[in-house]
Amino acid sequence: MKFSLFYNFDVLPETDEYTLLAEVEAQALAAERLGFDGIWLAEHHFQEYGRMPAPLVFLARISGLTSRLKLGTAVVEAPYYHPLRLAEDAALLDVISGGRVHLGLGSGAGNKELEFVRFGIAKEEKSARLLEIAEILRQAYAEPEVAFSGSYYRHEGLAISPRPRQDVQSLLWLAASATTVPYAARHGLPILLPRPVDEQKLRDLIADYRGQLPAGVPGHVASLRFAFVAETRELAHERTRATFTRYAKYDGGIDWDGRTDTDEYRELCAKLKFVAGTPDDVIDQIRLWRDDLGMDEILIQTYAAGTRRDDAIRSMELFSTEVVPQFASETSAPAVPRLRPVPLEA
Repeated sequence: MKFSLFYNFDVLPETDEYTLLAEVEAQALAAERLGFDGIWLAEHHFQEYGRMPAPLVFLARISGLTSRLKLGTAVVEAPYYHPLRLAEDAALLDVISGGRVHLGLGSGAGNKELEFVRFGIAKEEKSARLLEIAEILRQAYAEPEVAFSGSYYRHEGLAISPRPRQDVQSLLWLAASATTVPYAARHGLPILLPRPVDEQKLRDLIADYRGQLPAGVPGHVASLRFAFVAETRELAHERTRATFTRYAKYDGGIDWDGRTDTDEYRELCAKLKFVAGTPDDVIDQIRLWRDDLGMDEILIQTYAAGTRRDDAIRSMELFSTEVVPQFASETSAPAVPRLRPVPLEA
């Protein structure tokens, strides 16, 4: 089983973007040192909920500071991009990073009307556009040339340059939905499970995905979860109090009363896919999630609105030394040789 880190780039209103970027960068370096498989970034525009409009740009920065860490998007909001431009940008990043990119595609958040309005994209078109873009990128990476004619995009006889270092099943990922799962399964592409979705719906999506994969193709399921580790349960609860309060309102519409010994807290933890506690607490919960869903990888959200950077890094340290070894037989993150840096000529 693999363990990566996820960043939504949501912070408290008083936190400026410069501090946020510096703190995530520091955590990416810590993730490399601690042996996490990868780092995944969300894309959002124009609102405080997420302050990362260009994840591939930021991942290019991280690629130059690391040598092993996988570089994922969870997700690029595909309808806002020209598919050929996106294909080229991601392929170039894959080349310069030494084959470490996981390009996760999504259709954009349906509850963020402002994004669609400002980019001039009809929200009703988002799923259809995503599937067309996914097919254009798949052809760009897997075929000699793109030959595609759809409702929104038409391209013939085009080849991108440079070609990515990885094959398409390693490079291209899709956010899981009833629309995308059949396409992802048909082509053996990995899927990303969103967090604020009912668990039964996630079970159904995984069952559909596994059931439609071609014979001999294992597929790959990654799921987003909150996980925070501290030396004691009380310390973990205290260090996640601001984050939990914020997300209880974000995703549950609930003004949490702050108590962690109530049915309300336990129900919210289940709804938010959230665990905070000792290493044993987190190990037990991950085993339950794994056995229930059969996921191959967890994208862990530790640093979110209200979390202190030092607390997040301490949680990462405990997770890597106390939690990951319990799943060692299921983890594998072979390093991909990185390009040797070549100095630019004056």
